[in-house]
Amino acid sequence: MPANLPPEYFDAEKRFRQASTPAEKVLALEELIATIPKHKGTDKLRGDLRRKLSQLKKEAETLRRSKKGGKGDLYVIQKEGAAQIALVGFPNSGKSSLLASLTKAMPVIANYPVSTVTPLPGMMPFEDIQIQLVDLPPMGNESTDGWVSGILRVTDALLLVLDITDDPEIQAELLIEQLERWRIYVLKSQISDVGSFGVFKRALVVANKNDQPDTEDNFIRLKERYGDLCHCISVSALKKENLEELKRAIFEISGIIRVYSKPPGKDPDFSRPFTIPSGSTVLDLAESIHKDFIPNLKYARIWGSVRFDGQRVEKSYVLKDRDVVEFHI
Repeated sequence: MPANLPPEYFDAEKRFRQASTPAEKVLALEELIATIPKHKGTDKLRGDLRRKLSQLKKEAETLRRSKKGGKGDLYVIQKEGAAQIALVGFPNSGKSSLLASLTKAMPVIANYPVSTVTPLPGMMPFEDIQIQLVDLPPMGNESTDGWVSGILRVTDALLLVLDITDDPEIQAELLIEQLERWRIYVLKSQISDVGSFGVFKRALVVANKNDQPDTEDNFIRLKERYGDLCHCISVSALKKENLEELKRAIFEISGIIRVYSKPPGKDPDFSRPFTIPSGSTVLDLAESIHKDFIPNLKYARIWGSVRFDGQRVEKSYVLKDRDVVEFHI
């Protein structure tokens, strides 16, 4: 079956060939894959490119680790924890305050417009896992927008942080427009490839500073306009209001689930969950543990999302958050 590749594919292929560093090649190849329509004629091409992407990511990470410092380290934030979520916003939206409230990071928090000049990561505890949050310089700064957009393209999801006291729906509109100029598109669902050219990210709209007076109407207008595109939540980083609800919402957009292992005849191990992408199957979990495990795997038993505890399932069974898995080989 012919591939019938669109013109955007060949434009992206040209950019990929022109990329010089592994990190640039990773970004270009992600764009290239996003242009390929999904049908049987492109299965092999997409598979080959995804394998190449995996190899390039390893090369980029190896190169990053080999560096001992310098300006290049600004452009890559090593992913840690179960997922990486980037904070996006304009000056004085409260991104740094939010990071400080949710993690143990210690950003510079000030009333002047640009207090964050380099990316700052922090680890947010959520139940039995840690999620990495990354505070970035505010949008609209020509000196940083280039590498900020690079980080946004590879992070798992976005927090669009708004100042609820200052026309938050207009802030959201401007943020989304800027993201789209970088070919980064916001989606509410778990879909990461809708057949168009670009990178697609799950996002959460965080309306900060709800401790200020007369902000309820602003939040209502924000939800009316953007509630169908993103889940919207109103918080106060200063007063620490709604932060537990925010943590749950961050986990829900992270695109991961937690599953636990159970040796046959023994109790489950709840101390260290496996974190895997939403939609993963029993076979995907087995592969993430060890590839040599797959040939001997016969079936699994599940506690959690099945009709009855210990139900036997096939390798193709799609796991849900907090399932307990007992492998049988």
